[in-house]
Parts: sequence; C-alpha cells; structure tokens
Amino acid sequence: MFKKVGGFVFTSFQYFCVAHCITEHVADVFLCSGDSMEPSIHSGDLVIIQRSSKMFNHVDKGDVVVTKSPEDYNKFILKRVKAVDGQMVRRGINYQVVPRGSVWLEGDNQANSKDSWEFGPVPKGLIHGRVVCRIWPLSHFSMKI
Repeated sequence: MFKKVGGFVFTSFQYFCVAHCITEHVADVFLCSGDSMEPSIHSGDLVIIQRSSKMFNHVDKGDVVVTKSPEDYNKFILKRVKAVDGQMVRRGINYQVVPRGSVWLEGDNQANSKDSWEFGPVPKGLIHGRVVCRIWPLSHFSMKI
C-alpha cells in the first residue's frame, strides 16, 4: 500500500516539476481582464504567452506583452509595445524617448487605458512574456494579435 502511494506521490511530483518548468520558461496561459486592449483583446479572453521571448530579449514594436504592473508588482497588465529602447513616441505635442533597457507600452483602447503615458517606460525585466495567440473564445481564435 505504501509503495503504491509513494509511487503516486513521486510521479505526481515529477509531473508538477515538468509543468512548472514549462510555465516558467516556455509558455503560459493568461486570462485577460479589462477593456484597455479592445477591440484586439476583450475581457475574458484566454491567450498563450511565450516566456522564452523574455529570456532572449525578443520583444519588438507591435508585440502584445504581459508584464508586471510598474505601479503594483503583484498585478499583471497586458499592453502593446509601441516603442523599444532608443525610439521616440509622441502624442500631440508630448514626446518621450524610451531609455535603454525599457519599452513603451500602450493599450489599443487609448480612451480607457492606463499605460506608459501615465507610468512611463517599463523596464524589460518586468516583461512576463509575449502573446502568441488567443485560444478562447474559440470563435475568436487567432495566431496574430
């Protein structure tokens, strides 16, 4: 009896370790909330994020990323990269140059988005991953966001 329970516990631990490594270093699933990215992404959408893009610093202008909020590190935000280090962003008469090692993030719904215009450039180290596809709802499945 103890041998069967021990075997089950050991096998479960192995699966947990594999799942942890995958979600930490390869890919993860993220549930979106809020309307700052509409019409591209809606509240309740499920997206898959590629974690390896963070490790290899592979985030480009136009990518949608999940990042820790610069204002509250316990929360995650989903925004589009509008500029990377060294590039300039402008809105009306206001402009900013993105410092080295940072990205400029904005929501697609500018009327209802708290983004880099409020909290400034975001260090690349806060990026959790790059969105590669939307998997839910199935009617809106998309590999290109």
